[in-house]
Amino acid sequence: MSRLVAFLVSLLLAVDVFAGQYDINAPGRVVAFGDVHGAYRDLSTLLQEVGVVDTELNWIGGNTHLVSLGDLLDRGPDSRKVVELLMKLQRQAAQAGGAVHLVLGNHEVMVMSGDLRYVSPEEFAAFAADETQAERDELYAQYRGFNPEGDEADARQRFDDQYPPGFIALRKAFSRGGTIGDWLLEQPFVIKVNDKVYMHGGIASEPTQESLESLNAKMQAELEDFLVSMDELRAAGVMPWYVDYHDRLAFLTARVQEFTAANPRRKAQWFDAVQKVFDAQQAFVFSDDSLNWYRGTALCHPYAESYNTERFLKRVGARQLVIGHTPTRGDVHERMGGLAIRLDTGMLTSVYKGRASALISEGGSHYVHYLGGTTREQPVPEQRSMAQRLSGMSDAELEQFMLSAPVVDVKEIDTGVTHPWRVTQQKDGVSVDSLFKYGDTNPGLQSKSNYVSVRSDDSDRYVYDVSAYKLDRLLDLQMVPTAVITTIKGREGAQSAWVDNAINERDRLELGTDFEGYCKQYEQYRLRVIYDILIHNDDRNLTNILWTKDDMMLHFIDHSLAFRSTEQRPKQYRKVALLVSDLLRAQLASLNEQNLTRELSPYLHPRQIEAILARRDLILKEAKGTAP
Repeated sequence: MSRLVAFLVSLLLAVDVFAGQYDINAPGRVVAFGDVHGAYRDLSTLLQEVGVVDTELNWIGGNTHLVSLGDLLDRGPDSRKVVELLMKLQRQAAQAGGAVHLVLGNHEVMVMSGDLRYVSPEEFAAFAADETQAERDELYAQYRGFNPEGDEADARQRFDDQYPPGFIALRKAFSRGGTIGDWLLEQPFVIKVNDKVYMHGGIASEPTQESLESLNAKMQAELEDFLVSMDELRAAGVMPWYVDYHDRLAFLTARVQEFTAANPRRKAQWFDAVQKVFDAQQAFVFSDDSLNWYRGTALCHPYAESYNTERFLKRVGARQLVIGHTPTRGDVHERMGGLAIRLDTGMLTSVYKGRASALISEGGSHYVHYLGGTTREQPVPEQRSMAQRLSGMSDAELEQFMLSAPVVDVKEIDTGVTHPWRVTQQKDGVSVDSLFKYGDTNPGLQSKSNYVSVRSDDSDRYVYDVSAYKLDRLLDLQMVPTAVITTIKGREGAQSAWVDNAINERDRLELGTDFEGYCKQYEQYRLRVIYDILIHNDDRNLTNILWTKDDMMLHFIDHSLAFRSTEQRPKQYRKVALLVSDLLRAQLASLNEQNLTRELSPYLHPRQIEAILARRDLILKEAKGTAP
């Protein structure tokens, strides 16, 4: 074999080994668990119940691969014991032909970088024996050097309260050079084991373009670069251990100003490290969209989020994404038709009121084991109901309430040209508000023998609000309020459930209210575009786009100018790119003449129903899918 051939062979082998770090073929069981948060007792018992450790908490799992989704620590009392157990089991499993994998969570990164907001008193106390009084006195001297004001006894008390025994040892243990810190720096942020990808938070749009290798390399490098810079600043005496992550920028700014004032036209050697700490504000590893912080996969609309999830899974050759980070408070959930599994079931019961659980994959299938359980269970499909969120009732229950509950108040709403009413109904101690519209320029249009588009496509009909609701539920969008045809004060009209605690887009912009939510506005607008093309809504405007204030989730109202007979897009969407996941594509494809006629014929003419299907076909033809 020539030297060149030998070199190429060795290079290929090296690439395989590198890729194998994050793309793992496990021949036996894969046991995964979510956020522990210091719940050592429940974790230990769970691992015994699933047969990976014995009563002495030593590895007996053979070739099992055990996967932790991160957040081993913070909030709970026994974080150190949890971390050290995983460190021990990782060594033991490797010797037995198995493996223990940890994908870093946001709380590991927080503690390593000095964000100790959620470290419990018990967590500090677990490290108290590892620090000396001399270390505490030295840190106190640094603290007083930068905080000279106040009485000495009071200052010492504040210091001891804020930085209790164990504080220094914990910080050093989780730093570069510390036993735990160095171990954590070796752990990935995302891995693929067989057909599943495991990460802590979720997958946003940006990282779907990258591979497992590039994501891990990027995030590990960003974290280490930040820690190296902080070490350099500590060595220079300008970043004491007591300075919190959230105070670091103001603290460093003050030190730079002091040095510059005392040393005009000079640059300290540590200025470069300061700049790197400031630059780290833009690092992906610390961003809301990082693999260990993103919550959209767990919380945002499945048709919007499935685009990102499908795209990433296809890129890395996997079938499912398993995440933690966002607790379900008890049950393992699956969402997006099984694309994503939420495994943070609130193991730390004192805080999250949940229970410990494990997802066990074997032989091409998986099941859930709950702590103390005796049966194999399946993840619970996500339950989504707009009516339930708005009223605590199902659609059917809310429809019946609006049809039968006594009306106790009617107020005219002085907006728009139709002046709709706000109706309040009460029954059995329950009060529900709704919007009532009664304008109809073409009564009985749905029953006419002919549909003359020149005249009928200009119709403004209250029944279209009900047909918009019915079509929404056929697609399981859950974005249009429950609506029924009722008679109030002698007038027939459409009554739609009121979206409480909401703000429309016009008012949000005029008030300068920030768009603060886990779910991105532009990704929710993808669904708006698809839905408005489907119903040919020419009247979507800033006043009928509603955001619920607590989570900035999108809802649609006012569809009385929709459902035209044209088979083209509405004007405002003529040039908008359409992005459709396989999940949404399948839901759109499920529409047919039979189910549309069954649900919509009381409100729409057959020609209008034909046009819905034609526009659906146009969407499916023109939309970009999730192929990598």
